Amino acid sequence: PTQTTQHHPKQKFTGTKEEPNQANSIKEQSKQKKGEQRAAANAMSDIDAPPDASEPAHPDSILRLSSAVHRFRIPYINPADQLSYEESFKTCSSSHRNTTLAMQQADLRRDEIKQAFAAGHLSHATMAETLKEYLPLINQILTSCKFQPEVAQLDKKLLFSWASGIEHNKGKRSNYFNSEALMFELVMSIATYALSESNIGCDSCINGEFPQASRQFSKAAGAFKYLGDELLPSWMAKSQQHAKMDKDALAETRVGVCVAFTSLHMAMAQQMAVGTILVKPGVPNYALVGKLCLGTAEECESFVNTLRSKSAVHMSRMDPSFLKLIT
Repeated sequence: PTQTTQHHPKQKFTGTKEEPNQANSIKEQSKQKKGEQRAAANAMSDIDAPPDASEPAHPDSILRLSSAVHRFRIPYINPADQLSYEESFKTCSSSHRNTTLAMQQADLRRDEIKQAFAAGHLSHATMAETLKEYLPLINQILTSCKFQPEVAQLDKKLLFSWASGIEHNKGKRSNYFNSEALMFELVMSIATYALSESNIGCDSCINGEFPQASRQFSKAAGAFKYLGDELLPSWMAKSQQHAKMDKDALAETRVGVCVAFTSLHMAMAQQMAVGTILVKPGVPNYALVGKLCLGTAEECESFVNTLRSKSAVHMSRMDPSFLKLIT
């Protein structure tokens, strides 16, 4: 038998071949896409790369503008003041060794404060440290007189004499305010400490040490807050001459002034936070900068409104250039 085989014809390709121009176009598009991917990768690497510390993020003019603060003089004791705790409380303290030692230490610290004012160059850091040693001694004497008034008999009258640092003195002659109250001495000492810390903050700001300056301004704000919220209201509530002495008293002893200066130093502390962000290399968090600037503006506005409503008399005695700047 014969074997038959079937013949299968080759199938013909019915598709269409690509034209030469079309193939070249596809290749060009592929190359262009790869080039875009490489450019995007390079851009991401530039963002992730650490910033160059030698190039600040913002010019010095922006930093100076954002960190501009006002330096206040600190209150000072009348050089003619010859007050002595040891001589004034000699009879009641002579039989108590610890009390006598406290009086001597108080006199020593107060003399150091007076000598620091008399020196040609005042070190605010030294002044702040001396006041931190002096304040507990005043408080100890004040507490003793408060709980044992029958024992606290004076051999010599106490007369404290201070000049304001907040008020602007147009003439060369200083306007001293005299008071026999131990509370007046305590208030003026705390206010002096607050403004000393504020001046230390100004020095740090000039040196570009914004975080340190922010901490110093926060300390000043805390001291003024204690005066305005606790110490002065309790003292004024017990004072019978409050209405009479309101206009003549120093600005540092007024509740409205201390409340206002709390807001001012909070604003200054936030300014230093802005400076801290702007001085860093790289792109800052502008949302955070905006919030800090808004908070600074609100605190400054609160400072002005509080002064106008509660201490307009003492506001008129401040430096006109400062009021022009802040308003």
